[in-house]
Amino acid sequence: MHILIIGAAGMVGRKLTSALVAAGQIGGEPIGRLTLADVIAPTAPTGFTGKAEAVASDLSAPGAAAALIASRPDLIFHLAAIVSGEAEADFEKGYRINLDGTRYLLEAIRQEGMRERYVPKLVFTSSIAVFGAPYPEVIEDTFFSTPLTSYGTQKAICELLLND
Repeated sequence: MHILIIGAAGMVGRKLTSALVAAGQIGGEPIGRLTLADVIAPTAPTGFTGKAEAVASDLSAPGAAAALIASRPDLIFHLAAIVSGEAEADFEKGYRINLDGTRYLLEAIRQEGMRERYVPKLVFTSSIAVFGAPYPEVIEDTFFSTPLTSYGTQKAICELLLND
């Protein structure tokens, strides 16, 4: 199995990479290849016996998503984001990274699938910020999405794009 982790240099990306390398498999399938991508080249994992590639790539740059998808990964973890504080401080950057980067990724997958059937599994990390406060103790599936920040709005739009 070929796994692509976008946002692999971040805290969650590093922990996910370590967990996958330690397990050596996911869903009963051995991991033969890892592609780790982020705006700065992630550190290649130690102890991984398969092929590992670390790539510096800005998902919001034209063509970057298509280049990552060209290798047709079986499983994609999309962890890349500008978090709330930075997304609020730099409105344009928040939308460029959080929304445009995700949109380009989804479009690259769609375009690759139009050439020859390609339907990878995609894990998208959203945020509790899509709901807006106040939060109940348990957020049920029927709880309304009413973001109060640009970051929450960006993540909510990406969720809608995934649903589409």
